[in-house]
Amino acid sequence: MFNKKILIIFLISLSCFLSISLSAFYIHNYDTYQLDGIIHIMLKEETHAHWYKAANIIEQVKNGTPFYIAGDEMFTKPLPQRLVALYAYFANLNIIEDWKNYKVTLGGKLPFLIIQSLFYYFSLYFLYSQISKYFNSVVSFFIIFFLCLEPTIFQYHSSFWTESFFFSIQIILLSMILKTDQNKINFFIIGILLGILFIQRSAGIFYIFVVIAYYLVSLEKEKFTKISLICAPFIIICFLLGMHNFKRGEVFYIMPSEGKYVMYKYFAKDILKKSSNRTTKEINKSESKKAILWIEKNLPEVMSESLLEAKSPYGIGLKIEEEKDRIEYYNFLNKRAYEIVYENPLIVFKKVITGFLHFSVLNPFFVYFDYEFYKNYSSPEIGDFSFSKKHKQLIPTRIIYSICIYLISFLGLIICFKKFPKIAFLLLLSILYYYILLGWYGKTRLFVPTLIYMSFFFGYGATSILNFIKKKLNN
Repeated sequence: MFNKKILIIFLISLSCFLSISLSAFYIHNYDTYQLDGIIHIMLKEETHAHWYKAANIIEQVKNGTPFYIAGDEMFTKPLPQRLVALYAYFANLNIIEDWKNYKVTLGGKLPFLIIQSLFYYFSLYFLYSQISKYFNSVVSFFIIFFLCLEPTIFQYHSSFWTESFFFSIQIILLSMILKTDQNKINFFIIGILLGILFIQRSAGIFYIFVVIAYYLVSLEKEKFTKISLICAPFIIICFLLGMHNFKRGEVFYIMPSEGKYVMYKYFAKDILKKSSNRTTKEINKSESKKAILWIEKNLPEVMSESLLEAKSPYGIGLKIEEEKDRIEYYNFLNKRAYEIVYENPLIVFKKVITGFLHFSVLNPFFVYFDYEFYKNYSSPEIGDFSFSKKHKQLIPTRIIYSICIYLISFLGLIICFKKFPKIAFLLLLSILYYYILLGWYGKTRLFVPTLIYMSFFFGYGATSILNFIKKKLNN
Protein backbone atom coordinates (compact mmCIF):
# COMPACT_ATOMS: atom_id res chain seq x y z
CA MET A 1 0.00 0.00 0.00
CA PHE A 2 2.85 2.33 0.89
CA ASN A 3 4.63 1.67 -2.43
CA LYS A 4 1.44 2.27 -4.45
CA LYS A 5 0.89 5.59 -2.71
CA ILE A 6 4.49 6.58 -3.40
CA LEU A 7 3.98 5.69 -7.08
CA ILE A 8 0.92 7.97 -7.28
CA ILE A 9 2.77 10.81 -5.55
CA PHE A 10 5.66 10.37 -8.00
CA LEU A 11 3.27 10.36 -10.98
CA ILE A 12 1.51 13.53 -9.79
CA SER A 13 4.81 15.28 -8.98
CA LEU A 14 6.36 14.35 -12.33
CA SER A 15 3.27 15.50 -14.22
CA CYS A 16 3.25 18.78 -12.32
CA PHE A 17 6.93 19.31 -13.18
CA LEU A 18 6.22 18.61 -16.87
CA SER A 19 3.27 21.01 -16.79
CA ILE A 20 5.37 23.81 -15.29
CA SER A 21 8.14 23.08 -17.80
CA LEU A 22 5.67 23.39 -20.68
CA SER A 23 4.42 26.67 -19.20
CA ALA A 24 7.98 27.98 -19.05
CA PHE A 25 8.49 26.95 -22.70
CA TYR A 26 5.32 28.73 -23.80
CA ILE A 27 6.13 31.87 -21.82
CA HIS A 28 9.63 31.94 -23.30
CA ASN A 29 8.31 31.64 -26.85
CA TYR A 30 4.92 33.32 -26.79
CA ASP A 31 4.92 36.00 -24.08
CA THR A 32 5.19 38.54 -26.86
CA TYR A 33 3.08 40.42 -29.36
CA GLN A 34 1.73 39.58 -32.77
CA LEU A 35 3.13 41.35 -35.85
CA ASP A 36 1.26 44.55 -35.00
CA GLY A 37 3.22 44.90 -31.75
CA ILE A 38 0.01 45.31 -29.71
CA ILE A 39 -2.03 42.09 -29.49
CA HIS A 40 -0.52 39.51 -27.14
CA ILE A 41 -0.16 35.97 -28.51
CA MET A 42 -1.18 34.24 -25.27
CA LEU A 43 -3.68 36.85 -24.09
CA LYS A 44 -6.22 37.66 -26.78
CA GLU A 45 -9.98 37.56 -27.18
CA GLU A 46 -11.56 36.08 -24.02
CA THR A 47 -8.27 35.60 -22.13
CA HIS A 48 -7.29 39.20 -22.83
CA ALA A 49 -10.69 40.34 -21.59
CA HIS A 50 -10.15 38.65 -18.21
CA TRP A 51 -6.74 40.28 -17.73
CA TYR A 52 -7.97 43.66 -18.92
CA LYS A 53 -10.95 43.49 -16.55
CA ALA A 54 -8.55 42.51 -13.76
CA ALA A 55 -6.49 45.61 -14.49
CA ASN A 56 -9.65 47.71 -14.26
CA ILE A 57 -10.50 46.17 -10.89
CA ILE A 58 -7.03 47.00 -9.53
CA GLU A 59 -7.27 50.59 -10.76
CA GLN A 60 -10.70 51.01 -9.16
CA VAL A 61 -9.50 49.58 -5.85
CA LYS A 62 -6.49 51.92 -5.90
CA ASN A 63 -8.90 54.81 -6.39
CA GLY A 64 -10.93 53.82 -3.32
CA THR A 65 -13.63 51.52 -4.73
CA PRO A 66 -14.27 48.51 -2.45
CA PHE A 67 -13.10 45.22 -4.00
CA TYR A 68 -16.64 43.82 -3.74
CA ILE A 69 -18.13 46.59 -5.89
CA ALA A 70 -15.13 47.02 -8.21
CA GLY A 71 -15.45 45.77 -11.76
CA ASP A 72 -17.40 46.36 -14.92
CA GLU A 73 -20.44 44.71 -16.48
CA MET A 74 -20.40 40.95 -15.93
CA PHE A 75 -20.40 39.97 -19.59
CA THR A 76 -18.59 36.67 -18.89
CA LYS A 77 -17.36 34.50 -15.99
CA PRO A 78 -16.80 36.70 -12.93
CA LEU A 79 -14.21 34.68 -10.99
CA PRO A 80 -11.29 34.43 -13.50
CA GLN A 81 -10.78 38.20 -13.71
CA ARG A 82 -10.75 38.46 -9.90
CA LEU A 83 -8.22 35.64 -9.61
CA VAL A 84 -5.99 37.51 -12.04
CA ALA A 85 -6.58 40.76 -10.13
CA LEU A 86 -5.55 39.13 -6.84
CA TYR A 87 -2.48 37.62 -8.47
CA ALA A 88 -1.43 40.88 -10.10
CA TYR A 89 -2.05 42.84 -6.90
CA PHE A 90 0.10 40.60 -4.68
CA ALA A 91 2.74 40.11 -7.40
CA ASN A 92 2.84 43.88 -7.94
CA LEU A 93 2.31 43.24 -11.66
CA ASN A 94 1.29 46.09 -13.93
CA ILE A 95 -1.07 44.26 -16.32
CA ILE A 96 -1.64 46.96 -18.94
CA GLU A 97 1.25 48.83 -20.53
CA ASP A 98 -0.80 50.96 -22.92
CA TRP A 99 -4.42 51.64 -21.92
CA LYS A 100 -5.26 53.35 -25.19
CA ASN A 101 -4.47 50.22 -27.22
CA TYR A 102 -5.31 47.70 -24.43
CA LYS A 103 -1.72 46.50 -24.70
CA VAL A 104 -0.67 43.87 -22.13
CA THR A 105 2.66 44.24 -20.35
CA LEU A 106 5.23 41.56 -21.11
CA GLY A 107 6.66 39.44 -18.28
CA GLY A 108 5.36 38.42 -14.86
CA LYS A 109 2.97 35.71 -16.06
CA LEU A 110 4.82 32.44 -15.38
CA PRO A 111 4.05 32.35 -11.61
CA PHE A 112 0.33 32.49 -12.45
CA LEU A 113 0.66 29.36 -14.60
CA ILE A 114 2.75 27.66 -11.90
CA ILE A 115 0.02 28.34 -9.31
CA GLN A 116 -2.53 26.99 -11.76
CA SER A 117 -0.60 23.72 -12.21
CA LEU A 118 0.11 23.30 -8.49
CA PHE A 119 -3.57 23.76 -7.67
CA TYR A 120 -4.64 21.21 -10.29
CA TYR A 121 -2.16 18.52 -9.21
CA PHE A 122 -2.98 19.09 -5.56
CA SER A 123 -6.64 18.46 -6.45
CA LEU A 124 -5.59 15.16 -8.08
CA TYR A 125 -3.91 13.98 -4.90
CA PHE A 126 -7.05 14.87 -2.96
CA LEU A 127 -9.10 12.90 -5.49
CA TYR A 128 -6.80 9.90 -5.14
CA SER A 129 -7.19 9.95 -1.36
CA GLN A 130 -10.94 9.43 -1.88
CA ILE A 131 -11.15 7.05 -4.85
CA SER A 132 -8.56 4.69 -3.35
CA LYS A 133 -11.25 3.81 -0.78
CA TYR A 134 -13.60 2.65 -3.57
CA PHE A 135 -11.50 1.28 -6.40
CA ASN A 136 -8.56 -1.11 -6.49
CA SER A 137 -5.06 0.27 -6.90
CA VAL A 138 -4.79 -0.42 -10.65
CA VAL A 139 -8.07 1.34 -11.48
CA SER A 140 -7.09 4.28 -9.24
CA PHE A 141 -3.70 4.47 -10.95
CA PHE A 142 -5.19 4.63 -14.45
CA ILE A 143 -7.72 7.29 -13.39
CA ILE A 144 -4.97 9.49 -11.95
CA PHE A 145 -2.65 8.72 -14.88
CA PHE A 146 -5.34 9.86 -17.32
CA LEU A 147 -6.03 13.07 -15.41
CA CYS A 148 -2.30 13.76 -15.00
CA LEU A 149 -1.15 13.37 -18.57
CA GLU A 150 -4.07 13.14 -21.01
CA PRO A 151 -2.90 15.84 -23.48
CA THR A 152 -6.31 17.43 -24.08
CA ILE A 153 -6.52 18.25 -20.37
CA PHE A 154 -2.79 18.72 -19.79
CA GLN A 155 -2.40 21.55 -22.33
CA TYR A 156 -4.72 23.95 -20.51
CA HIS A 157 -2.54 24.25 -17.40
CA SER A 158 -0.06 26.12 -19.61
CA SER A 159 -2.62 28.55 -20.98
CA PHE A 160 -4.64 31.47 -19.66
CA TRP A 161 -7.99 29.99 -20.61
CA THR A 162 -10.36 29.35 -17.69
CA GLU A 163 -10.21 25.56 -18.01
CA SER A 164 -7.44 24.61 -15.59
CA PHE A 165 -8.97 26.19 -12.48
CA PHE A 166 -12.36 24.88 -13.60
CA PHE A 167 -10.97 21.33 -13.81
CA SER A 168 -9.47 21.68 -10.33
CA ILE A 169 -12.78 22.81 -8.86
CA GLN A 170 -14.56 19.93 -10.63
CA ILE A 171 -12.10 17.43 -9.18
CA ILE A 172 -12.27 18.79 -5.62
CA LEU A 173 -16.08 18.87 -5.83
CA LEU A 174 -16.17 15.29 -7.10
CA SER A 175 -13.77 14.24 -4.32
CA MET A 176 -16.07 15.76 -1.70
CA ILE A 177 -19.11 14.00 -3.19
CA LEU A 178 -17.25 10.65 -3.13
CA LYS A 179 -16.08 10.98 0.47
CA THR A 180 -17.07 7.89 2.43
CA ASP A 181 -17.41 9.68 5.78
CA GLN A 182 -19.75 12.55 4.86
CA ASN A 183 -21.17 14.74 7.59
CA LYS A 184 -23.34 17.84 7.37
CA ILE A 185 -20.33 20.14 7.00
CA ASN A 186 -19.31 18.20 3.89
CA PHE A 187 -22.68 18.89 2.27
CA PHE A 188 -22.32 22.60 3.04
CA ILE A 189 -18.83 22.62 1.47
CA ILE A 190 -20.24 20.87 -1.61
CA GLY A 191 -22.71 23.75 -1.95
CA ILE A 192 -19.88 26.30 -1.73
CA LEU A 193 -17.91 24.41 -4.39
CA LEU A 194 -20.95 24.35 -6.67
CA GLY A 195 -21.19 28.12 -6.34
CA ILE A 196 -17.48 28.55 -7.10
CA LEU A 197 -17.84 26.19 -10.09
CA PHE A 198 -20.51 28.48 -11.51
CA ILE A 199 -18.63 31.75 -11.04
CA GLN A 200 -15.51 30.20 -12.61
CA ARG A 201 -17.44 29.02 -15.68
CA SER A 202 -21.08 29.90 -16.43
CA ALA A 203 -21.65 26.33 -17.65
CA GLY A 204 -21.60 25.24 -14.00
CA ILE A 205 -24.82 27.08 -13.10
CA PHE A 206 -27.16 24.08 -13.39
CA TYR A 207 -24.72 21.38 -12.24
CA ILE A 208 -26.32 21.55 -8.80
CA PHE A 209 -29.26 19.62 -10.27
CA VAL A 210 -26.93 16.76 -11.24
CA VAL A 211 -25.63 16.63 -7.66
CA ILE A 212 -29.18 16.76 -6.25
CA ALA A 213 -30.25 13.93 -8.58
CA TYR A 214 -27.30 11.83 -7.39
CA TYR A 215 -28.11 12.36 -3.73
CA LEU A 216 -31.80 11.64 -4.28
CA VAL A 217 -30.70 8.23 -5.56
CA SER A 218 -27.84 7.55 -3.14
CA LEU A 219 -28.92 9.03 0.21
CA GLU A 220 -30.93 6.84 2.54
CA LYS A 221 -31.50 9.22 5.49
CA GLU A 222 -32.15 12.95 5.91
CA LYS A 223 -32.30 13.59 2.16
CA PHE A 224 -34.12 16.91 2.48
CA THR A 225 -31.80 18.23 5.21
CA LYS A 226 -28.60 17.30 3.40
CA ILE A 227 -29.76 18.58 0.03
CA SER A 228 -30.85 21.82 1.72
CA LEU A 229 -27.33 22.17 3.13
CA ILE A 230 -26.02 21.94 -0.44
CA CYS A 231 -28.52 24.43 -1.84
CA ALA A 232 -28.12 27.09 0.87
CA PRO A 233 -24.49 28.19 0.18
CA PHE A 234 -25.02 27.89 -3.59
CA ILE A 235 -28.02 30.23 -3.39
CA ILE A 236 -26.08 32.61 -1.11
CA ILE A 237 -23.20 32.82 -3.62
CA CYS A 238 -25.64 33.49 -6.46
CA PHE A 239 -27.39 36.15 -4.36
CA LEU A 240 -24.11 37.87 -3.50
CA LEU A 241 -23.19 37.88 -7.18
CA GLY A 242 -26.55 39.42 -8.05
CA MET A 243 -26.13 42.03 -5.33
CA HIS A 244 -22.67 42.88 -6.64
CA ASN A 245 -24.22 43.62 -10.03
CA PHE A 246 -27.04 45.58 -8.40
CA LYS A 247 -24.68 47.72 -6.30
CA ARG A 248 -22.48 48.40 -9.29
CA GLY A 249 -24.90 48.52 -12.24
CA GLU A 250 -28.32 48.99 -10.59
CA VAL A 251 -29.61 45.71 -12.03
CA PHE A 252 -29.81 42.35 -10.25
CA TYR A 253 -28.65 39.43 -12.40
CA ILE A 254 -26.47 36.38 -11.89
CA MET A 255 -26.04 34.95 -15.39
CA PRO A 256 -23.36 36.83 -17.37
CA SER A 257 -24.67 38.78 -20.33
CA GLU A 258 -22.68 36.48 -22.62
CA GLY A 259 -24.91 33.60 -21.52
CA LYS A 260 -28.00 35.58 -22.49
CA TYR A 261 -27.08 36.25 -26.11
CA VAL A 262 -24.76 33.34 -26.95
CA MET A 263 -27.49 31.05 -28.32
CA TYR A 264 -28.89 33.82 -30.49
CA LYS A 265 -25.50 34.95 -31.81
CA TYR A 266 -23.91 31.56 -32.47
CA PHE A 267 -26.87 29.27 -33.12
CA ALA A 268 -30.25 30.84 -33.84
CA LYS A 269 -28.99 33.19 -36.56
CA ASP A 270 -27.50 30.24 -38.45
CA ILE A 271 -30.87 28.48 -38.18
CA LEU A 272 -32.56 31.53 -39.70
CA LYS A 273 -29.99 31.64 -42.47
CA LYS A 274 -30.61 28.02 -43.43
CA SER A 275 -34.40 28.17 -43.10
CA SER A 276 -34.81 31.29 -45.24
CA ASN A 277 -31.88 30.94 -47.69
CA ARG A 278 -30.86 34.51 -46.91
CA THR A 279 -27.37 35.90 -46.47
CA THR A 280 -25.92 36.84 -43.08
CA LYS A 281 -26.17 40.50 -44.07
CA GLU A 282 -29.88 40.13 -44.90
CA ILE A 283 -30.56 38.27 -41.64
CA ASN A 284 -28.79 40.97 -39.63
CA LYS A 285 -30.78 43.69 -41.37
CA SER A 286 -34.20 42.12 -40.75
CA GLU A 287 -33.38 41.05 -37.20
CA SER A 288 -31.98 44.50 -36.38
CA LYS A 289 -35.29 46.06 -37.44
CA LYS A 290 -37.17 43.73 -35.08
CA ALA A 291 -34.72 44.51 -32.29
CA ILE A 292 -35.11 48.29 -32.68
CA LEU A 293 -38.91 47.97 -32.74
CA TRP A 294 -38.70 45.99 -29.49
CA ILE A 295 -36.43 48.64 -27.94
CA GLU A 296 -38.80 51.47 -28.93
CA LYS A 297 -41.66 49.61 -27.27
CA ASN A 298 -39.93 48.27 -24.15
CA LEU A 299 -36.98 50.63 -23.57
CA PRO A 300 -38.33 54.08 -24.47
CA GLU A 301 -35.50 55.81 -22.59
CA VAL A 302 -33.00 54.38 -25.12
CA MET A 303 -32.48 56.66 -28.13
CA SER A 304 -33.14 54.20 -30.97
CA GLU A 305 -31.77 56.64 -33.56
CA SER A 306 -28.29 56.07 -32.17
CA LEU A 307 -28.61 52.34 -32.82
CA LEU A 308 -29.36 52.49 -36.54
CA GLU A 309 -25.68 52.30 -37.50
CA ALA A 310 -25.24 48.92 -35.79
CA LYS A 311 -24.72 46.12 -38.30
CA SER A 312 -26.27 43.32 -36.24
CA PRO A 313 -28.61 42.74 -33.25
CA TYR A 314 -25.55 41.95 -31.13
CA GLY A 315 -23.98 45.23 -32.28
CA ILE A 316 -27.10 47.05 -31.16
CA GLY A 317 -26.57 45.71 -27.66
CA LEU A 318 -23.03 47.10 -27.59
CA LYS A 319 -24.37 50.57 -28.38
CA ILE A 320 -26.88 50.61 -25.50
CA GLU A 321 -25.19 52.70 -22.83
CA GLU A 322 -26.98 51.76 -19.61
CA GLU A 323 -26.12 48.29 -18.29
CA LYS A 324 -29.63 47.60 -16.97
CA ASP A 325 -31.10 48.40 -20.40
CA ARG A 326 -28.48 46.27 -22.11
CA ILE A 327 -29.22 43.29 -19.84
CA GLU A 328 -32.94 43.59 -20.59
CA TYR A 329 -32.17 43.76 -24.30
CA TYR A 330 -30.00 40.62 -24.08
CA ASN A 331 -32.94 38.88 -22.37
CA PHE A 332 -34.96 39.78 -25.46
CA LEU A 333 -32.29 38.22 -27.72
CA ASN A 334 -32.38 35.08 -25.60
CA LYS A 335 -36.19 34.81 -25.99
CA ARG A 336 -35.85 35.52 -29.70
CA ALA A 337 -33.36 32.63 -30.01
CA TYR A 338 -35.85 30.18 -28.49
CA GLU A 339 -38.58 31.46 -30.83
CA ILE A 340 -36.36 30.72 -33.84
CA VAL A 341 -35.47 27.27 -32.48
CA TYR A 342 -39.13 26.44 -31.85
CA GLU A 343 -40.11 27.47 -35.39
CA ASN A 344 -37.43 25.34 -37.12
CA PRO A 345 -37.29 21.95 -35.36
CA LEU A 346 -35.90 19.89 -38.27
CA ILE A 347 -33.04 22.28 -39.06
CA VAL A 348 -32.31 22.60 -35.33
CA PHE A 349 -32.16 18.80 -34.98
CA LYS A 350 -29.66 18.49 -37.85
CA LYS A 351 -27.51 21.33 -36.51
CA VAL A 352 -27.53 19.91 -32.97
CA ILE A 353 -26.40 16.48 -34.23
CA THR A 354 -23.61 18.12 -36.23
CA GLY A 355 -22.67 20.16 -33.16
CA PHE A 356 -22.55 17.04 -30.98
CA LEU A 357 -20.20 15.34 -33.46
CA HIS A 358 -17.83 18.33 -33.59
CA PHE A 359 -18.11 18.73 -29.82
CA SER A 360 -16.92 15.15 -29.23
CA VAL A 361 -13.70 15.20 -31.26
CA LEU A 362 -10.82 15.70 -28.84
CA ASN A 363 -8.23 18.34 -29.67
CA PRO A 364 -4.91 17.83 -27.84
CA PHE A 365 -3.26 20.36 -30.18
CA PHE A 366 -5.47 23.37 -29.47
CA VAL A 367 -3.27 25.44 -27.15
CA TYR A 368 0.00 24.93 -29.04
CA PHE A 369 -1.43 25.83 -32.43
CA ASP A 370 -3.48 28.64 -30.91
CA TYR A 371 -0.15 30.23 -29.98
CA GLU A 372 1.86 29.12 -32.99
CA PHE A 373 -0.72 30.05 -35.59
CA TYR A 374 -1.66 33.47 -34.22
CA LYS A 375 1.90 34.74 -33.86
CA ASN A 376 2.10 35.47 -37.60
CA TYR A 377 -0.92 37.78 -37.67
CA SER A 378 -1.40 41.48 -37.08
CA SER A 379 -4.51 43.11 -35.60
CA PRO A 380 -6.21 44.03 -38.92
CA GLU A 381 -5.63 40.46 -40.10
CA ILE A 382 -6.56 38.10 -37.28
CA GLY A 383 -6.53 34.47 -38.41
CA ASP A 384 -8.55 31.58 -37.08
CA PHE A 385 -6.63 28.30 -36.73
CA SER A 386 -9.85 26.27 -37.14
CA PHE A 387 -9.97 27.37 -40.80
CA SER A 388 -6.31 26.66 -41.49
CA LYS A 389 -4.80 23.87 -43.60
CA LYS A 390 -2.98 22.44 -40.58
CA HIS A 391 -6.26 22.15 -38.67
CA LYS A 392 -7.74 20.05 -41.48
CA GLN A 393 -4.64 17.85 -41.61
CA LEU A 394 -4.95 17.06 -37.89
CA ILE A 395 -8.63 16.01 -38.04
CA PRO A 396 -7.97 12.31 -38.93
CA THR A 397 -5.42 12.02 -36.09
CA ARG A 398 -7.86 13.62 -33.66
CA ILE A 399 -10.70 11.33 -34.71
CA ILE A 400 -8.56 8.17 -34.32
CA TYR A 401 -7.33 9.35 -30.91
CA SER A 402 -10.87 10.20 -29.78
CA ILE A 403 -12.23 6.82 -30.88
CA CYS A 404 -9.48 5.00 -28.92
CA ILE A 405 -10.28 6.97 -25.74
CA TYR A 406 -14.04 6.41 -26.16
CA LEU A 407 -13.74 2.67 -26.81
CA ILE A 408 -11.65 2.15 -23.68
CA SER A 409 -14.02 4.37 -21.69
CA PHE A 410 -17.14 2.60 -22.99
CA LEU A 411 -15.74 -0.74 -21.86
CA GLY A 412 -15.03 0.82 -18.47
CA LEU A 413 -18.53 2.32 -18.30
CA ILE A 414 -20.09 -1.16 -18.49
CA ILE A 415 -17.81 -2.53 -15.77
CA CYS A 416 -18.21 0.53 -13.53
CA PHE A 417 -22.01 0.35 -13.76
CA LYS A 418 -21.94 -3.26 -12.59
CA LYS A 419 -19.69 -2.56 -9.60
CA PHE A 420 -20.68 0.98 -8.55
CA PRO A 421 -24.00 1.84 -10.24
CA LYS A 422 -24.60 5.01 -8.19
CA ILE A 423 -21.16 6.45 -8.90
CA ALA A 424 -21.48 5.52 -12.57
CA PHE A 425 -24.87 7.26 -12.60
CA LEU A 426 -23.28 10.46 -11.26
CA LEU A 427 -20.44 10.33 -13.78
CA LEU A 428 -22.66 9.58 -16.76
CA LEU A 429 -25.17 12.26 -15.75
CA SER A 430 -22.29 14.74 -15.48
CA ILE A 431 -21.13 13.94 -19.01
CA LEU A 432 -24.68 14.22 -20.37
CA TYR A 433 -25.05 17.55 -18.56
CA TYR A 434 -22.29 19.16 -20.63
CA TYR A 435 -23.61 17.59 -23.83
CA ILE A 436 -27.10 18.98 -23.27
CA LEU A 437 -25.90 22.40 -22.12
CA LEU A 438 -23.07 23.00 -24.61
CA GLY A 439 -23.07 20.29 -27.26
CA TRP A 440 -25.14 22.32 -29.73
CA TYR A 441 -22.30 24.86 -29.93
CA GLY A 442 -19.91 22.25 -31.32
CA LYS A 443 -16.83 23.88 -29.81
CA THR A 444 -14.35 21.17 -28.75
CA ARG A 445 -12.83 23.28 -25.94
CA LEU A 446 -16.18 23.21 -24.14
CA PHE A 447 -16.21 19.40 -24.21
CA VAL A 448 -13.01 18.97 -22.19
CA PRO A 449 -14.65 19.14 -18.70
CA THR A 450 -16.44 15.86 -19.49
CA LEU A 451 -13.03 14.12 -19.53
CA ILE A 452 -12.81 14.60 -15.76
CA TYR A 453 -15.77 12.23 -15.35
CA MET A 454 -14.80 10.01 -18.27
CA SER A 455 -11.44 9.33 -16.60
CA PHE A 456 -13.16 6.92 -14.20
CA PHE A 457 -14.53 4.86 -17.07
CA PHE A 458 -11.13 5.02 -18.77
CA GLY A 459 -9.54 3.70 -15.58
CA TYR A 460 -11.81 0.66 -15.53
CA GLY A 461 -11.45 0.10 -19.27
CA ALA A 462 -7.65 0.29 -19.20
CA THR A 463 -7.55 -2.08 -16.21
CA SER A 464 -9.78 -4.57 -18.04
CA ILE A 465 -7.54 -4.48 -21.13
CA LEU A 466 -4.42 -4.90 -18.97
CA ASN A 467 -5.96 -7.92 -17.20
CA PHE A 468 -6.92 -9.43 -20.56
CA ILE A 469 -3.34 -9.05 -21.87
CA LYS A 470 -1.92 -10.59 -18.69
CA LYS A 471 -4.31 -13.51 -18.98
CA LYS A 472 -3.32 -14.15 -22.61
CA LEU A 473 0.38 -13.99 -21.76
CA ASN A 474 -0.03 -16.44 -18.88
CA ASN A 475 -1.90 -19.03 -21.00
